[in-house]
Amino acid sequence: MTYLIAARAGFKPAEAEIIAYSSQYIDDNDLIYHIDQHSDSAYSNYISQTKNITRPKKNLFRIYPVFHFIPGDPLVDSARRKDGKLHLLNTTPDSKNARAVLKLGLKSDNLYKIGLAIHAFADSFAHQNFVGYYDEFNLVEEIQQKLSAFFNRSVYKIGHAAAGHCLDIPHALWHDPRLCASNSLRDNKKIFLKAAGRIFEELKKYKSPAATAAEISSEKDELLADLSKVIGKKSECPELFKINCRKRRINYCQKLSLKKEFGAEKLKDYDPSLWFNEAVKINTGFLKIDRSCSWQRLGLDYFSKQLKFLKSCYSWKTKTYQKTHWFKFQEAVKEMQEEIIELLDPHVFERLELANW
Repeated sequence: MTYLIAARAGFKPAEAEIIAYSSQYIDDNDLIYHIDQHSDSAYSNYISQTKNITRPKKNLFRIYPVFHFIPGDPLVDSARRKDGKLHLLNTTPDSKNARAVLKLGLKSDNLYKIGLAIHAFADSFAHQNFVGYYDEFNLVEEIQQKLSAFFNRSVYKIGHAAAGHCLDIPHALWHDPRLCASNSLRDNKKIFLKAAGRIFEELKKYKSPAATAAEISSEKDELLADLSKVIGKKSECPELFKINCRKRRINYCQKLSLKKEFGAEKLKDYDPSLWFNEAVKINTGFLKIDRSCSWQRLGLDYFSKQLKFLKSCYSWKTKTYQKTHWFKFQEAVKEMQEEIIELLDPHVFERLELANW
């Protein structure tokens, strides 16, 4: 969907692909790699997500309010709770801070940063009424009890871990019992389409500064009609992760991508290992690692920390590694993290005393 929004806003297919890949890869960039250690080309990346939202690393809390839970306006109507609680870090949709982060990405003219900023901005809608920190404010009691029973342990109180993945499923209908009756129904389709519309408006203004408000509005309506069909029917069905639902959405997106208004090039399948494999070689000798397999990735990460012979198992595939997508993405993550913290610090963070920050 991010690809379609960017292409419809005027980005070329190759540009839209970088934006969309960056916007998704921010969730899959969950391991720290040490490449070509003890050489002039030594490099280590930053993560932009943890491996498991139910088991976050406390000393990496800063990635949450920066990339996934931008602090918003705790006084907006959509944040009204039954218990009247407010939180300075509460995520609210299309907040002043979220808009500032998106503008920061666009101002950079860096496609990777634009993708990161779009993800953070979109999450201000999807992750509304949760905070990117370890706090009881995040507990959704009914859902938390089910998750705790399933995992056979208590669920962490950071972000939306205690609410599972229902926030991120495009067609989900669910209730947030913490909120007042007037705003407790979460209609993800409605929320996601609103986010898509706002992202399109900002990207269109960026690509076509001379476009009139009427032109942007007309194009946005056409785009949202298409994306509404992509998402499909709303559902309270517990089988929301059914693979057929994802396949149908992806197939419809690929069909739309062939249309002239979306660049007339077929949208490629997303491969979370593509950029990494293009840039980095894994030297494990007799071991063959499929990085697209999550358990093998995690196993390699664990053993590389434990066994000396795996300490230098990563090396660059090319001397021009600085030109690879993976390297450019990782540099964008590092720069955006610092820039967003600097942006939010005087308004939010310096007013708090957060442990493990």
